[in-house]
Formats: sequence, C-alpha cells, structure tokens
Amino acid sequence: MILSPKQTTLAYRCPACGGVPTAPVGIFSLSGDMFRLKCDCGGSYLTLEKTKDGKIRLTVPCLVCSTNHSFVISQNVFFGSDIFIIPCNLSGVDICFMGKPESVEEAVKKSNDELIKMLGDASLDQLKGEENSLPEPQVLDILAYVVSELNDEGKIYCKCEDTGDYVCEISKDKITVRCKKCGASKDITANGMIEAHDFLNADSLTLE
Repeated sequence: MILSPKQTTLAYRCPACGGVPTAPVGIFSLSGDMFRLKCDCGGSYLTLEKTKDGKIRLTVPCLVCSTNHSFVISQNVFFGSDIFIIPCNLSGVDICFMGKPESVEEAVKKSNDELIKMLGDASLDQLKGEENSLPEPQVLDILAYVVSELNDEGKIYCKCEDTGDYVCEISKDKITVRCKKCGASKDITANGMIEAHDFLNADSLTLE
C-alpha cells in the first residue's frame, strides 16, 4: 500500500529519556530550511533538511552511540513508504521510523520486543562487555515496557484479594511499581544492563 506523497508519520528513539517522539510531517513542513522533531523531555531532536538535489537529509540521535547519524533518502521513500525503518549503522538497533501512523506504531512495538529479546538472550559475560552500549534511560524504557506487558497479562501480584490498581513511577535509576489500593510496591533498579538482566526474563512480578 502506498501513502499519499504529501504526508508521512515520523518517529525516533530519544537517547535522553528513552521515549519515542512521533509527529506527522507534510510536504509543506519542509518548505523552510530545516524541520525539527523535538522530544518533550527537551533532551534531543531530529532534524530534516532538503538537499540541493531535492532529497531529504535526516540527522537522527542514536540511543546506542550517544551521537547523531546522518541519512539521505529520496522524497518518494520518505513520503511514499508504508513503513521505512532506519537502524543505527553500527549496532543495527532501529532508531528512526516513518510511514503510515499504524505501521509506525506497530514497528516501534516490534522494535521494543526485539530489544527485550536481545537483552534477554545476552549472557552475563556479554552484558559485562556491553555495559555502556545502551544508556540508562533506554534501560528504564525497556523495563517500563516489561512492567506494562506483565500488567496487561495480569501477572502483577500484591496484597489485594482481587486485582490491584498499579502505577509505574520512573526515577533516575529505578522503576517503582506500586499498588494504589494496598500500598505494596517493588523497586526495579536500572543502573546498568547487568542489574536489569534478570527482570527482562521475569514471567511475573510480586509487590511487597
């Protein structure tokens, strides 16, 4: 299926907070010298520029390399793709998504799943060697995603006789899962990959 060549949905992974800023981009958005898609956290932004030959240059922040990557693509690809994904050219981790809104949403979720699998399959020795390969905000983002999945599957348990009412609170180096009904809680630290490793493979979460 081909999109209208006039608009696409653009998203990228913010290396500062781990979020995925998303916005529609139309052909008229590129009528100026530069278009910026900023993350709400204020920690990063993606830029789009038209090249002299009418192509589009994207400068994308990278959550793995802690630097920006530059890519040049045609307007046909940018505005005409159902889904087009740009990975980090060093790690292969997806860092930029464009296409139909539902396709971008699905691609981001699939990418989250692949990141979780990648981290879950890694041995502790490999994780020690890759301790700094992903910044702490991305670890927090992945842990929060796992908590959300466990909640959706009804696999979070607390002191309530029936289902609790759970909230996920994110701080600098940990995630706290708390039941608003009974007050039970659990801290999940995220100082690095090694500390997060065991939780990535958890099939349930019990609050105390």
